[in-house]
Amino acid sequence: MKKLVGAALVILAFAVGGCGTAAPGKDGAADGGTAAEQEGWKTIETVGGREIIAALKQSVADSPKRNEAVKDILARTDYVEGYLGEPSEELAADSAVQAIEGPAAIEAVEAVYGGYDGFEKEGVLFFENQASGAAQSGIWIGVKKPDDRVQQVLDRLQPKVDAGELLARPIYIFRSAHTQRELYAQQDEVAKAVNALRQERGSSAVSANTISGEITVSHDFLKDSQVGELKKQFPQYSLKFEQNGRMVAEPGQSAVMKPDNAVTETPVEEGGFVMSVSADEFFVSGGTEGAVYYSFPEAELLSVGSRVKVENTGSIAESYPAQGEAKFVGILPDYKPLGAVLSESQAVKKAIDSKVSGPSGFLEIRNTRYDAGRGIWVLTLYDETEMEIEDR
Repeated sequence: MKKLVGAALVILAFAVGGCGTAAPGKDGAADGGTAAEQEGWKTIETVGGREIIAALKQSVADSPKRNEAVKDILARTDYVEGYLGEPSEELAADSAVQAIEGPAAIEAVEAVYGGYDGFEKEGVLFFENQASGAAQSGIWIGVKKPDDRVQQVLDRLQPKVDAGELLARPIYIFRSAHTQRELYAQQDEVAKAVNALRQERGSSAVSANTISGEITVSHDFLKDSQVGELKKQFPQYSLKFEQNGRMVAEPGQSAVMKPDNAVTETPVEEGGFVMSVSADEFFVSGGTEGAVYYSFPEAELLSVGSRVKVENTGSIAESYPAQGEAKFVGILPDYKPLGAVLSESQAVKKAIDSKVSGPSGFLEIRNTRYDAGRGIWVLTLYDETEMEIEDR
């Protein structure tokens, strides 16, 4: 089950008449019928648009054990110093439910349903936080087809409420329209269909919202007509499409963008340096770009030493150097000061050709400057050492 961050701290006790663990909304519960004898779970109230089917009873007016736990939570450095957000009544409420009711409810659900794998086939579980805009702080247990196991969860939690360790109100048990396993299956089904539309380049990510059941498709290659086709293919799903950056280049269209002026007498500070080029890959390092190997079908259109700005598609592998796929490559103007023999890209290429490398096994050039008086290019590396290249 997904243990979301930032639940809620409810300090007030919620006094509710009566005690015990019977679920008030279940047929026959008032007559003491067993769970197996009861016909089904009725809606006892609606909270946040969700049908509550069972509730714990706040059997004590005060919860001293919980109050002590709340004090400890509010004294923690991460709360006091604002690492979780600006301290507030809402954040305090969220933090308490996250640390007190949340673990207790999760433990009970997992014990009754056979752990994470068991419960994800039956429903969903999530936190909602006031600090994030929710009307109430709480941990929500959604069950698609409730049965006697709902009562078993209540029976595990009610004694802790009776003992003043938990509050009843922040724990919500509701009728869910879907299960986590169903959402995973829907997500995979949509992702497979989206991937079938992916051509030479482009990336996509498909995610299902546990709370709403909405499936979001983030992409940079789907045309409007293809979005329409997907909506027709999955009319039973709530689909949301988001374009991630610019769309990839169409087949036959170049993804290399050249500057209006190839050479400039003004120093260029943006971009990273192209350190190597092969048939379908190039390596960028230094400048304002990180060290990344990019796969790119048009890599041979790039020149070693030149400055480029890269827009990637998809994720970047967190190795060093990193690895990714380039969507667009913008070639920046080549800086050549008045009176210089070499341009910046030529000086950088000479440095690369010298086979000098830094601590990482390759040159990492932070910036360059031209010393006209001495007739040299000075390359400042990332370890603050300088490398001099004669301007000839």
